[in-house]
This record gives sequence, structure tokens and C-alpha cells, in this order.
Amino acid sequence: MSSSDHILRSLIKVVGVLLAGVILFIVGSMIGYGVMGGGNPFGVLLPDVWRHILDFVQ
Repeated sequence: MSSSDHILRSLIKVVGVLLAGVILFIVGSMIGYGVMGGGNPFGVLLPDVWRHILDFVQ
């Protein structure tokens, strides 16, 4: 195995982990907003909801 193959495999693993993290964050947000918050689960994808969340955190 050459050095470039090792770098490529490592890069694919890093991108895969980051992508899985983003997907899990979105699914978790949808569950939290829809089930626990009583809203539409797809409503968490709207920009107005995130503005409200960021205003609340600040």
C-alpha cells in the first residue's frame, strides 16, 4: 500500500465520520423538535426556527 492510498483511505474515513455526525445531528434535532417539542419534525429545517434558537442561546 502506497502513502497516497493510506492518505486517501484516512480522508474518506474522516469525511464519513463528519457526514455521519451531521446526519445524526439533523435526525436528533428532528426528534427533539417533533417529539419532545410538539412541533412538526421537518420544521426544524426552517431558517426561522434556527434564528429563534440562536436568539435564545445568546
